[in-house]
Amino acid sequence: MIQKISKTSIRNVAIYLRLSKDDGDREESESISNQRAIILDYIKNNFNYEKYYEYVDDGVSGATFNRPGFKKMITELKINKIDLVITKNLARFARNYIDAGDYIEKLFPDNNIRYIAILDGIDNFEDRVANEFAPIKGVFNELFCKETSKSVKKTKRKKMQDGIYSCNTAPYGYKKDSDNPSKLVIDKEASKIVKRIFELSLKGKTAKEIADIFNKEELLTPSEYLKIRGLENRTKKMWTRTMVFRILANEVYTGRCVRGKTQNISYKSKKRIYIKRNEQIKTENTHEAIIDIDLFNSVHKQNKFGKVYNNEIQKITTKFDDYMYCGICGKKMAKRRSRNYLNIHCPERNESDLLCSNKELYKYEDLEKIIIKNIEKNFEDYFRKNNLTPSLIRKYNDMKIKDIDDELKILNKDLGILKFKISKLYSDRLQESISEETYKNKYKDLTDKRTELKETIKKLEEDKDRLNSENKNAVKIKQIKKILKNINKDTLSMEDVGELIEKINVFENNIHIFYKFENMPSKIISCKN
Repeated sequence: MIQKISKTSIRNVAIYLRLSKDDGDREESESISNQRAIILDYIKNNFNYEKYYEYVDDGVSGATFNRPGFKKMITELKINKIDLVITKNLARFARNYIDAGDYIEKLFPDNNIRYIAILDGIDNFEDRVANEFAPIKGVFNELFCKETSKSVKKTKRKKMQDGIYSCNTAPYGYKKDSDNPSKLVIDKEASKIVKRIFELSLKGKTAKEIADIFNKEELLTPSEYLKIRGLENRTKKMWTRTMVFRILANEVYTGRCVRGKTQNISYKSKKRIYIKRNEQIKTENTHEAIIDIDLFNSVHKQNKFGKVYNNEIQKITTKFDDYMYCGICGKKMAKRRSRNYLNIHCPERNESDLLCSNKELYKYEDLEKIIIKNIEKNFEDYFRKNNLTPSLIRKYNDMKIKDIDDELKILNKDLGILKFKISKLYSDRLQESISEETYKNKYKDLTDKRTELKETIKKLEEDKDRLNSENKNAVKIKQIKKILKNINKDTLSMEDVGELIEKINVFENNIHIFYKFENMPSKIISCKN
């Protein structure tokens, strides 16, 4: 007689499947369908369960936990009442055991969730030798990830050096060769626009003027054109100065392939950094040129392309940097040095006339004086009008809170006595010590008193919450008054400013200040003050 294997009964199972390009030649053995088949067979043979939930990340590296499927699984553990999380092996769960250990050894056990990595023999609910080797296996998994990343980088760099174009879409003016997708061929229609951009620039037209010309002529933007060709979903329906600049700055139009402009900080991070021009990979004559090299150089010389602009302006911070916005289009205001002054303006003013009508250039120093003056005056008026004195508010509220606490103590005691009386009354009725009529009369009387008592307690607790809120407000008022004393000092931080205001809109020579303080109305003032 064959002995049946006893199965463990659980509620629900979360099966997690992951595959990425890092898996290389093992893609077939690690495929999603292969993982799914192994896991489903395992849980069928070992568990009685109600339901399983599947979470998949296809094409996502195990070096990061910023994975949509994984994050969804963690979010839904309690919602779906998961008792077991299971993967084919530890590498499918993660290749970084330092962070994976927080889930396997802390989060899962704390929530009474079992984790199993089938092929590695890891089970956090059992005392197994394999569990002890999990961190070591994790180190090897992470090392594999690192080495794979290096190998991929070397392969990509070799392709770049050979002039192979491996981007998903070709640059505007070109299209990919249907016989050889890694080679660029000229797109006759789009290349005419590229040539015209360079010719107009050589005649002295600025990038913004070129953008405005194209918008008036209703020419398709690069992204709109790509969408028509079925290559791009995102569309920008307006030509801008930046769009024209990018075309004028792109050496690809001279027949040169420039690659390696950016790279990831590390194999664990998606953040990219820009590479210096002299370190970028440039390969000559990889495809037919749209622009003659002499025309390209003439345009760049005329427009001072390649000039290293003064980045000091980016390092200049002011009190209101983080809070100043264009009141027309909502963009954060930009700043630039003009002679001895710092000016602010809507960043769209130089892109296209159609994007925003806020064309003013504002002297920051003048705006700051007006803003500070009005902030001081508005807070002073607000505090005086509402008679807000922090120390007196807290002293009065603390006395009221003490009285409420004393009263609540008595009322809660009375409520406890009432509950006991109701319980005893019910017991007396069960033992038939009192009649049904007497029970009903007394029960109604006691429950009415209980309801009245609960409502009184609730009102007192609401009063206490309000007084505590006022106390917090008093602390905030004290903090704000301290900030206001230092508002004219250079040491005042932007964080301090953030305690006072939500944002400042600048438009049509007006300043609209939105205050962060409770019930404080916004104010529109003139820049001419």
